[in-house]
Amino acid sequence: AVGMSAPPKVSRELQDAVQDDALRAARDEAKHRAVRQMEGYDVFKNMVSVAHLRPRNLPGDASLMTAADRAAARAPAFSFTPEGRASGPASTPGATRLNAADATQLCAPSTAIEFEKTWRRSCKSQDARWRYLGVTAGDSTGRIAKLFKVEINGTVLSELVSALAAGYVALPQEEKEGETQVEWGGANDVKEIGKRVAACMTELATCGRFALASKLLGSKAKAGVVALVDALVAQGAVDEANADHLRSTYFIDNY
Repeated sequence: AVGMSAPPKVSRELQDAVQDDALRAARDEAKHRAVRQMEGYDVFKNMVSVAHLRPRNLPGDASLMTAADRAAARAPAFSFTPEGRASGPASTPGATRLNAADATQLCAPSTAIEFEKTWRRSCKSQDARWRYLGVTAGDSTGRIAKLFKVEINGTVLSELVSALAAGYVALPQEEKEGETQVEWGGANDVKEIGKRVAACMTELATCGRFALASKLLGSKAKAGVVALVDALVAQGAVDEANADHLRSTYFIDNY
């Protein structure tokens, strides 16, 4: 009948169900946002744990809320600093903005998540990617293999070898007086840099599931590897035996 309300027990159960759904939705949104931002585990956990919280200093009367108040009421707790100012979640260490000029000042990442976060967010150009690889892998044999010990997928492998190829092939083949000296991963001449690039290419082949990832390389990436190996040979960074090994490893023997 019109005007009849639901029994108190049903009302409470309905209210609890609505609150549970809202909590689940808030946590799911926090999880998705953390994954999109490629956050580390600690940030992921913190974002999810406070997703249901809202600011305390909002007017109790909804009619007194401004547009900013209403936006704040809908915003999750991880969007604010302890002082109540709007902010984002803490950034993952090693994922600061990378410019070509200050790439050497950036700390090398300690996890694959940190590496990919900086790679995707900050390394937009091949030059920036080349320099970031110098920081990450050029001066430390074994770091790339540790980062991708479990798995390196086809997309990441393709992007890494393409950046190595573009960066090395673009180096001046002969140093001219008055030109800025090239530097990558601590090496400062084309031949030594080439040796480190070749070592990085060999190290990539030890990453988890490399055999599958290498078979997924596209024609553009394979063409880059061909040009890279040819340049390494031309500069004396690798001999023909090592060059053939790289060609075989990356399935470009007959490319």
